[in-house]
Amino acid sequence: MEVSHSSNNEVIEPVSFTRATSEVGGGGFRIKPIPVLIATVFVILGLVVWFMFTAKAVNFLIEPVPESVRIEGGLFRYELGGRHLLRPGTYVLYADRKGYHTLQEIVEVSAAPDQEISLSMVKLPGILTVTTIPEGGSDLFVDQQFSGKTPVILNDISPGLHDIAIHSDRYLPYDTEVEIEGMQIEQKLDIELSQAWADITLATQPVGAVVSVDGDEHGQTPLITEVLQGLHDIKVKLPGYKSWQTQIEVIAGEAQTLPSIDLVKSDGRISLQSDPAKANVTVSGDYRGQTPLDLVLAPGDYSLALSKAGYSPANRSISVQPEEDIDLNVKLEPVLAVVRLVVSPAGAVLFLDGESMGDPNQRLKLTAANHRLEIRKEGYAPFNTVITPRPGFDQQLTIDLKTVEQAKAESIPQTIVTAEGQEMRLIIPAQLAMGAPRREPGRRSNEAQRVVSLTRPYYASTKEITNSEFLAFNLNHASGSVGRALLNQEERPVVNVTWEQAVAYANWLSKKDSLPLAYRQTNGKWVGVKPLNTGYRLPTEAEWAWIARYAGTEKTTRFPWGDAMPPTARSGNYADISARDLVAYHIKSYSDGFLGSAPGGSFRPNPLGLYDLEGNVAEWIHDIYVPDPSLIGETTLDPTGPDRGQYHVIRGASFMHGRFSELRWTYRDYGVKQRPDLGFRIVRYLE
Repeated sequence: MEVSHSSNNEVIEPVSFTRATSEVGGGGFRIKPIPVLIATVFVILGLVVWFMFTAKAVNFLIEPVPESVRIEGGLFRYELGGRHLLRPGTYVLYADRKGYHTLQEIVEVSAAPDQEISLSMVKLPGILTVTTIPEGGSDLFVDQQFSGKTPVILNDISPGLHDIAIHSDRYLPYDTEVEIEGMQIEQKLDIELSQAWADITLATQPVGAVVSVDGDEHGQTPLITEVLQGLHDIKVKLPGYKSWQTQIEVIAGEAQTLPSIDLVKSDGRISLQSDPAKANVTVSGDYRGQTPLDLVLAPGDYSLALSKAGYSPANRSISVQPEEDIDLNVKLEPVLAVVRLVVSPAGAVLFLDGESMGDPNQRLKLTAANHRLEIRKEGYAPFNTVITPRPGFDQQLTIDLKTVEQAKAESIPQTIVTAEGQEMRLIIPAQLAMGAPRREPGRRSNEAQRVVSLTRPYYASTKEITNSEFLAFNLNHASGSVGRALLNQEERPVVNVTWEQAVAYANWLSKKDSLPLAYRQTNGKWVGVKPLNTGYRLPTEAEWAWIARYAGTEKTTRFPWGDAMPPTARSGNYADISARDLVAYHIKSYSDGFLGSAPGGSFRPNPLGLYDLEGNVAEWIHDIYVPDPSLIGETTLDPTGPDRGQYHVIRGASFMHGRFSELRWTYRDYGVKQRPDLGFRIVRYLE
């Protein structure tokens, strides 16, 4: 090929190409393969040795065990015997298992020789189908959130324990708990609702009367009507006849037929008053009540008789006309009698029917009725009695006042006060059933039922021990705080105390009141003395259950406020809306007005005058904890718990409890360490 330059037309001739050789004699270079191969092997071996000396053994502990694992990152990775050889640096680990989210985790391999990295896989959501009988239309609440009307299929419900509530018009509320397995496992919950009404049958003579239930008209007699369970006011009205009314208690599913009602025609009315008031009234020999009194009488002639203790009877004859209104005022004449009082020592004051009368040594002219006498003198116990003077018979009452010490010796005080000023109420116990029935919603496995008989009266502190009271024993203690809630204020219950600190406080208080010590140390461990003495101590579990759920009540309930969630207003201090950032589960519709614990006595007491047995803070119990304390077929007398064990019983909900199962009276907890929601109260035997 010829190439012509544009400037001089010079011709450039092509030169032939000859491949270079490796032979030296020819002036070129020839590569020898064997030395190159050996050099390459040494380089690779060097890299392997370098990797083995610089790599770290890493064991990935993944729960649950995945079906596949892969690691990305770094120049070299090697798996040996379940461990991975990796150089220090950053890697990305991927793990897969059926029913779980893919695990993607950035891991850092350090320079340590042997390393373990623990990781956890997260379950996929579960599927829950909820149906009700009767079918459909019921409101479903999952963890207090409305989740639709039944039947409902929840395709994305997180694994774990969930509260389930069913609300339906005219049916009883239903509460339970469901443990969701997750992993896309399908679970079913079939709920049969119980009717909340019963049929009530009414008949009247004559017929056609209008029947009202709590002010709402239900129809005319004869009538069969549905009435929701509970107490209801029934009123029957028919023009020209007296209204008839009563109160009935309706039990769901139990039909009632009221006796036939004979209506009485409207009659006259008498408005009857007397001076003095509260005189007994009879109409033609029939007792009708006390004045002031409104009487409705059929037309006719009647004899009225008024009587009152200490006054002469009064009689009147009246004639009642149809639809007539009569106003009648009768003055009673007093019947007097003489009572002479002789009181020693001198200097006392007499109170007659609550009115101060001065020196009690006097002659009294009183009506022939019951009179309340009280005599007071400083340093002496008040004397109280009721006397009934008798006309025609002068009476003399000789009274020797007793010193306070004498009076105490003659009576058992209903209330005592400790050396630190804590009020304690006398408790007279009896037999009770502890635990919950097997079919009760929310029942835990450690709530087996058993029968307990308490035979020894005891005193119980009306309130939980406060910070100021505990600081008198341990000046260095601090209850601290939880979240934004300050727990260290003087009037709030002391918390963050161990069981041992609580019983040490009880012993300290017993010493101050010169009582025997209820606890002793054996091999460095606190235990209760046996048999229990009259020293201050923690309540036994049976004693706590009696004062919390049974004493002073006619009917036991599931919760302190009744049998259904949520709590009624001002029921107590629980995990309300202010605790939403403090605990995992709170009562979304409830507010108790306090952030954290509340000062003792902030809520109404129970019938015994005791505060915060449920709510505010949970309470340490004397007994050692056992998971199942049941004794089938036996009645346990004054139980004090087992002799040995690691944990102690804890009873009562606190301001950090919001689940319905935790708010029940029978909920049992246990522990060994202090908590920010755990305090205590004290008790002691009477004798």
